[in-house]
Amino acid sequence: MIGYLVVNNVIGNLLEPKLLSKGVGLSTLIVFLSMVFWGWILGPVGMFLSVPLTIVIKMACEYSQRWKWVSVVLSDKIK
Repeated sequence: MIGYLVVNNVIGNLLEPKLLSKGVGLSTLIVFLSMVFWGWILGPVGMFLSVPLTIVIKMACEYSQRWKWVSVVLSDKIK
């Protein structure tokens, strides 16, 4: 049981955010924080939807001049 918890925590807290961030263009920290935030707001369903919801917010902010900075903060690219 302890082994399962250790493996689950390593995959959920370290590997998953890093792999998701590379695939979708979000920083690793943002992926982890979005999992925590959306999990807190919506519970377990929010953790599954955390990356898609954050991507929607990032895409919406990309098209607004006023909120463009939010898209830059969420991005994994350093400009």
